[in-house]
Amino acid sequence: MPKLLVSGPGSNPDHSTLCGGQAEKEFKVEVEAIGKVRHKNLVGLVGYCADGAQRMLVYEYVDNGNLEQWLHGDVGPVSPLTWDIRMKIAVGTAKGLAYLHEGLEPKVVHRDVKSSNILLDKKWNAKVSDFGLAKLLGSGKSYVTTRVMGTFGYVSPEYASTGMLNEGSDVYSFGILLMELVTGRSPIDYSRAPAEMNLVDWFKGMVASRRGDELVDPLIEIQPSPRSLKRALLVCLRCIDLDANKRPKMGQIVHMLEADDFPFRSELRTREKDPVPSQVDLSKKIPYPTRHVEPVYKASWR
Repeated sequence: MPKLLVSGPGSNPDHSTLCGGQAEKEFKVEVEAIGKVRHKNLVGLVGYCADGAQRMLVYEYVDNGNLEQWLHGDVGPVSPLTWDIRMKIAVGTAKGLAYLHEGLEPKVVHRDVKSSNILLDKKWNAKVSDFGLAKLLGSGKSYVTTRVMGTFGYVSPEYASTGMLNEGSDVYSFGILLMELVTGRSPIDYSRAPAEMNLVDWFKGMVASRRGDELVDPLIEIQPSPRSLKRALLVCLRCIDLDANKRPKMGQIVHMLEADDFPFRSELRTREKDPVPSQVDLSKKIPYPTRHVEPVYKASWR
């Protein structure tokens, strides 16, 4: 049975309040393009309906809820999401986004990557869902200017301040999602102490203080290996680099999460004068995979 997702004023203002004319044409072009996408880590779009100011998107049904429910819902004293399952979800999500960014022409920028939009099947396979805010980015275009949309806590700083959107915005959102998987915390949580309300700030501070092992969700019964945890922390920091040009591509992130030789350094170092190693220092320590090796790992996300 298909899952119905209705794109109304609360979820897709770009089109729900504009009927006819250019907005109507853009909506149909974008939805029809997304409807042709087929990937094991993307929820299939079955169809759509545009009637006046109302928009309805019809997706395939996925039977195990969404990641937000499993991370932040009442799951008891021990989370069924083990570390290995969480990393499986992260890799699946990364592969789905890599296909949108690097396997299609025009590329698709999701624009609303968050835990509630990651659906899960009974085997914990991740499927990226809800393309209500997605935008197409044609060849030769480095960005598209659009009204700032998305979910508070996941939106990249440069997109929030300029409205200039490209795939780097999805990479930032994925970094926040990976932080959620590691910590079990929401991006913004006003119930916590002031120093811990903002996940990014708290996360960076803990890494800078060499307390990365304390970031792991206490509901995870079996702790990850130091190497596996270090890999996840480094990928998080690379994804949320304030310099969008230094963020890795999603295909590179798949490689980082899956490669046995990552991280390359034996130790996550920090400096007193630069307490947050998410900017220049980290980009020097962990080099991107070079262009000539791209075909080796690109097939892994198809």
